[in-house]
Amino acid sequence: MTSPEGRRDRAMPVRLELRRPEAGTLLGALAWVLGALQIMRDRGRFADDAEFEQIYERIAPRIERLVDQVAKAREGSMTRPEFEEGVESAYTEVREAFEAWIRLTAIDTLGAAVAAHGDGDLEEFADLLGVDDPDEEASKN
Repeated sequence: MTSPEGRRDRAMPVRLELRRPEAGTLLGALAWVLGALQIMRDRGRFADDAEFEQIYERIAPRIERLVDQVAKAREGSMTRPEFEEGVESAYTEVREAFEAWIRLTAIDTLGAAVAAHGDGDLEEFADLLGVDDPDEEASKN
């Protein structure tokens, strides 16, 4: 058994009690951060800049562990399937916001990639970013 003196010398874990929709929002936010880190990593690769790859390698595994912890806590607390709708709808709302953000920033990312590689194949970069028609996407912004 650990003595009271020993417990004072170590950090206590942070405990959260989340409602199902809050867990979904948290999972969505963590997924957003992972997506943003992946975009940074990809932009770094286009620009031949290892800094963003290093940031991704440092932070992404920690975010992934958090996602795993929340997912395990969610699974461990499931009682009835209909209660999971709150998690799913909150997650979906954040995911859809992230997808809208991606659409808004895709052209910027495409421009940075093309600028980094000179007169590269615009269609190739558009495919990598999931933009069907770069000219149409640019006219929206």
